[in-house]
Amino acid sequence: MLKPLFLSVLGAALPLVALADPMVLGAASTRAALDDSIAQSGIAAVTSYGASGVLARQIEQGAPADLFISANPKWMTHLVEAGIVRPEDVAVLMSNTLVLIAPEGATPLEPSGIAARVAGDNFVMADPEVAPVGVYGREAMEALGLWGDVESHFVPTRNTTATVAAVAQGEAALGLVYGSDAAGQSGVTVVWEIPADSHRPIQYLVAPVGQGDDAGGAQALLGFLQGPEGARILTRHGFVPVAGGS
Repeated sequence: MLKPLFLSVLGAALPLVALADPMVLGAASTRAALDDSIAQSGIAAVTSYGASGVLARQIEQGAPADLFISANPKWMTHLVEAGIVRPEDVAVLMSNTLVLIAPEGATPLEPSGIAARVAGDNFVMADPEVAPVGVYGREAMEALGLWGDVESHFVPTRNTTATVAAVAQGEAALGLVYGSDAAGQSGVTVVWEIPADSHRPIQYLVAPVGQGDDAGGAQALLGFLQGPEGARILTRHGFVPVAGGS
């Protein structure tokens, strides 16, 4: 059974699982790539996805996690400082890019045309107060002098999945997401790739946690993710793998 403390805090947030399967907690933006990787690895695992901060808090409260993948380095640092994750175990698994998306079929966009594109419409992005992509996105738009063009049209979303859905359904003229979120998505078109030097490097950190019941299975999965086949899968889903997770 799951630990009583965990159940009392989280209720039904995570499924009841067999003790033999490693529990992997991953940032929401890793869902498609991680699910694909697990399927291809042949390693049985149970996953739970959400905002990195929420997952870190769950781990801090006793969630039976074997592996944590965070889209925001500060939450991995938080667990290190809490003594839950060993600093020497933390590795950079992959990076990402930022893009602007528009409804499918939209024409490419130059930065000078952003204000006109959102005039009388919405600009959507995950809330910078809670989501790493929103933090990176606002930082980039401010550095490029473009935040003023979209600020009055900005409607925060819960996460990048909601951002993609809003644009695909015509509820927003533009949305800012990770490149991986737009990869292979129907209903949206990437209209501009945001320069990488306009924001801090995007780093997905990974580390074993040691609160679950299958540390060996988690290590095997991590080895697969950091290996050549894992890198190919991550690339296919729009991520930028870091060789060896270093």
